[in-house]
Amino acid sequence: MHVPDPLWMPVRAALVACAALFPLHPVHALQAADYQRAERVHDSHLRGALRNASVVPNWLADGRFWYEREDALGRRQAVLVDPARAARQVLFEPAALDSAVAPLGASGPRLRLANIQLTGDGLQLRFSGEMPIDCQWPRWHCVRSQGAMAAADALPSPAGDAWLQVRDNNLWLQSPATPARALTTGGEAGHGYGVLPDFSLRGIPRRQGRMPVRPFAVGWSADGRYVAGIRFDERALQDYPYLESSPGNGARPRLHTVKLGLLGDSQQVRDSLYVVDSRSGRQHDIALPEGWNTLAEAGILGWDGDRLYAAIAHFGAPRRLRLVEIEAASGAVRTVLEEASETRMQLNVYSYNRPAVAILPGQDTAVWFSQRDGRGHLYRVRLSDGKLLRQLTRGPWVVRDLLGVDAAGGWVYFSAGGVDAGDPYVRGLYRVSLQGGPIQRLAADGNDHMADAGTSTLFGGRPARAVSPRGDYLVDTVSSLTQPPRTVLRASDSGREVLLLEAADNHAVVAAGWRPPRRERLLAADGHTPVFATVYLPRDYRDDGRFPVIDAMYGGSFVSNAPVTYAEAVSALNPVSRASLAELGFVVVSIDARGTGGRDRTFHDSSFLQGADVQLDDHVAALRQLGQRYPGIDLQRVGIYGHSFGGYSAARALLRYPAFYKVGVASAGSHNFQGMYGGAVHGMDRLFAGVLPATAMADGVPAPFAGLDNAALAGNLRGHLMLVYGELDENAPPALTLQLAAALNQAQRGYDLLYLARQDHELFRNDATYTHRMWDYFVRHLAGQQPPDTLLAPLPGGPG
Repeated sequence: MHVPDPLWMPVRAALVACAALFPLHPVHALQAADYQRAERVHDSHLRGALRNASVVPNWLADGRFWYEREDALGRRQAVLVDPARAARQVLFEPAALDSAVAPLGASGPRLRLANIQLTGDGLQLRFSGEMPIDCQWPRWHCVRSQGAMAAADALPSPAGDAWLQVRDNNLWLQSPATPARALTTGGEAGHGYGVLPDFSLRGIPRRQGRMPVRPFAVGWSADGRYVAGIRFDERALQDYPYLESSPGNGARPRLHTVKLGLLGDSQQVRDSLYVVDSRSGRQHDIALPEGWNTLAEAGILGWDGDRLYAAIAHFGAPRRLRLVEIEAASGAVRTVLEEASETRMQLNVYSYNRPAVAILPGQDTAVWFSQRDGRGHLYRVRLSDGKLLRQLTRGPWVVRDLLGVDAAGGWVYFSAGGVDAGDPYVRGLYRVSLQGGPIQRLAADGNDHMADAGTSTLFGGRPARAVSPRGDYLVDTVSSLTQPPRTVLRASDSGREVLLLEAADNHAVVAAGWRPPRRERLLAADGHTPVFATVYLPRDYRDDGRFPVIDAMYGGSFVSNAPVTYAEAVSALNPVSRASLAELGFVVVSIDARGTGGRDRTFHDSSFLQGADVQLDDHVAALRQLGQRYPGIDLQRVGIYGHSFGGYSAARALLRYPAFYKVGVASAGSHNFQGMYGGAVHGMDRLFAGVLPATAMADGVPAPFAGLDNAALAGNLRGHLMLVYGELDENAPPALTLQLAAALNQAQRGYDLLYLARQDHELFRNDATYTHRMWDYFVRHLAGQQPPDTLLAPLPGGPG
């Protein structure tokens, strides 16, 4: 009989314990080649690899439109589309442009198409670049443009005959035939006109001159006479310091400061409206009622002649939202309508999308978005008295975006999710009569239908372009997780496909080894609310219970982040690395849980006063269900990572569920709310609890947020946690990560800390060191393997 050596028994027991914690994967240990394969499918490397994935039409007065595309070599082309003839043609090949501009001493590859206009005998193409150039088409005769041309940081008038720029904190007006002149007066540092405010979280690059932008929160009236916008006053805010420890041009650390009001500060950003007559120069600065602020993401909602419309809000309890009318000539303000809520007030089911509101000139009518019935639907209201005329859409689903209104024909075009009780995140295209009645399905077949809805003021304020000005056509990009995008032109009366515009070229994506994820419907922790997940499987996945699972989470209440389209899944906004981690042998899952946007009001409001806690409850429940659905998943080895609110959520997952989540990587985490930006303009209090009175403060922490501070749970940490921060991150200041680190030190908990010099909030997309260390962390601590000794290539847009 064999008698075991007593000296060997403790070692053997330890090995057995390790084997139970990290079951050995039967395939080979990870090699450099595995990291190289993962690198090829990283989102940053595939950004732009999916050519012609969407089309943004530029409509001409005769009903045609043009758009830009890339040829097989990545060179820009312009395409002219004639919907009436169901025809498209490329306006020029790169070689033809080179030949046409060579006599002018210009180079085609260095030119950028700025605009196309109708002329008597064809089109005029205007290019910007080394010099402004006008080319006549189809004769293809090019000359140097006469007069000045709007710069990239200028805001053109509707007719394109003038433009605005910001100089010395004021708006300046210029046209090709006249010199620039100051349009506004009284602008100063911290209180300018059209100036990008520090709460935009780009104060450092703006001060360094690295971020030229068009005038911010500014718009023209339809006839080009008036200019109106929002003016932000940051003068009373305290300075917030950032220390650049390793400047690229010296050894002495450099101090940067921006204006930032934290939660609980007595002084926060203030705002007001203004309108200026571009002809007379008459200026009206319009103060808002006490306690009211503009809805910053909404900006100017629209114009009806010389009357403009905007949304203002009061974020106390209850929350209130008003549609106001302003007479441009006098500056007089009138309330059109008011809504109230105990939680959030917004004009789209996604907080930062363009408001689903349209002002219809000459009709005394607005199409208005409201969640008053608990969903998110469109209503027709009368502007003269605010009367609700009719509810245009209704049902157990939500309107996603307002795409356009054909006022003459009497139709409203919109996208919506969940109309047929399917996946609520998959969009269909619909229209409804302004007179009411049933909605008409234009494109809804289980694929996602993305039509351009424009952007909110915070992201440029561009109007929607999907629907033609005459209301007879719309442009639709069709996709799914497995189907690359196809962009088609549809007849707006029936949804009939008129013309294929583009079929996205995914050859580079496939050649890189990228594989589509899967979509799953699950249940929330309450046992009955449907939630949805997107699952990336390893290429060698099998049902043997040996595959660790990683929860790729964002956690913010403003968006959803589990992809439903091919383009989103190939190169996501946040988080990234999902396909890469799957290549390294992990099952990677993103879940849109209760508290995120895009669904009904109750679903979204789960995060009001709760932060990400309800989401994490749902994530744990969903992962357990996936463990039953995919027997290859090892629920004893669960990791999580995320960036920004995802960084907060990843750390909080290990602190709230220490027995479930074993490994986490939290980058740029917003780990406590009291260290975040506050106030009614862009504050976390507005988004998660409503603006707080001074009495809500307790020991310097807003009372509703005290329990959401990750530091309060520091003693719960049991697993492996890596905290990551960039020293110039204005979105999630480095202090938030370091304050959590201090709490972990106080609790004598072990953790890892990665500091990235000169990095800002983009580190998760563009920093190879972060990416490499994050992969290594999961390979070592979750898979139980030794990472290979290899390097990753620099990622596009990384720090200097």
